[in-house]
Amino acid sequence: MDGNKLKVMRIERGISLNKLSELTGISKSYLSLIERNIQKNPSIDILGKLAKTFEVEVEDLVRRKQEGNEIFCKKNLPIKSKLKLEIELTEDQLTPEKLKQIKELIEAFNTD
Repeated sequence: MDGNKLKVMRIERGISLNKLSELTGISKSYLSLIERNIQKNPSIDILGKLAKTFEVEVEDLVRRKQEGNEIFCKKNLPIKSKLKLEIELTEDQLTPEKLKQIKELIEAFNTD
């Protein structure tokens, strides 16, 4: 995830880091790590909380490019890095909603 995108979304909505922490239940320090691109691979739970707060889809948070207000990923975009995604859930955490979010996340990387 590009932390700059998160920071822009937060600032455009006039939300402080403290307020975003309160709204999402994610610690301010962890949010700061994401925004500064120190933490680049937040969990699906974290992505879900951020997406819900900003009223966007999880895939909107992880796509590579932004055009106007619409976030998208172009096919044939030269990517010189790997993305490693690891999802660790207990059996009781694996709900239909979580499966849907995981599917949307995977589809975001496979769209044209």
